[in-house]
Amino acid sequence: MSYKVLIIGAGAVGVAMAASLSEEGMDVTVYSKSHTADCIEENGVKRCGIFKEISVPAGKVKVIRNYGEACQAYDYIIISAKTMADEEIAKSLDNNRNIIAPEGKIVIFQNGWGNDEVFLKYFDKNEVYNARIITGFERVTPENSKVTVHTAPILLGSLYGADNSCMEPLAAAINNSGIPSEVSADIGKALWAKMLFNTTLNPLGAILNSSYGELSESESACDIMNQLIDETYSVLLAEHLETFWSTPEEYRKVFYEKLVPDTYKHRSSTLQDIEKGQKTEIDTLNGCIISLARRNGIDVPGHRMIYKLIKSIEEKMLTSK
Repeated sequence: MSYKVLIIGAGAVGVAMAASLSEEGMDVTVYSKSHTADCIEENGVKRCGIFKEISVPAGKVKVIRNYGEACQAYDYIIISAKTMADEEIAKSLDNNRNIIAPEGKIVIFQNGWGNDEVFLKYFDKNEVYNARIITGFERVTPENSKVTVHTAPILLGSLYGADNSCMEPLAAAINNSGIPSEVSADIGKALWAKMLFNTTLNPLGAILNSSYGELSESESACDIMNQLIDETYSVLLAEHLETFWSTPEEYRKVFYEKLVPDTYKHRSSTLQDIEKGQKTEIDTLNGCIISLARRNGIDVPGHRMIYKLIKSIEEKMLTSK
């Protein structure tokens, strides 16, 4: 069976997934209104970097600029756009349900926690799945995505106990393309592992213009990161949520001994957004921690300061345009 895939969001992750899935025989379409759409139509899509290089010729990956151009129903709709666009995307998919196959699934390939809630306004829990990604991607050109670092497989699964077998073809295709991927029954724990990683490193790397490895070599930066980890664990405890490590001390050992060394050279997505003059996803990262902390009457001063610094950078970018 040739699975039909629509990728909404042609950034570094979306382009890499388009190349990976097309290489493995899936029928891939990319939704984009940007200059990227023209580049994909003219040049195809490519994936380079630490895993095998893939070059998909022009015409094999289709491009649509509005949902009315879709001439088929898709088995998988991958959401790899910035989180700020989720409400618009969810409404558009609800208004164009004909492009979703009867057993089609929405799969969220984004940073943050709670992104599924927007889609659950319109779709059942058995239609919405999540991906956990701790793999670094950067776009070399609009149609070429580079895999820069990798520390753990891409995980796919349901947060709500739905049947995960529908994710197996997607995970297998990504895995066979060269990026380790598998289905997980613990996607909630995995997403919080990613939240711990991202909220600790991603915005701080942007503020200090540093790679993840460079942050770990600064004693002062480590003090900040340790505080952020402690605060996140206080929120996890209050929310009765779990990840794979029961204490901050357990997590810090893995963080400094494996996760950071594996992603030493990575420059965070927040830093990449700022360099492009784009709004960041800080609201679904440290902003999410702050919201959960507020709901539980917990103070998270480290996260609040990081959040305000990124917001200040965003405000400066807007006023300078």
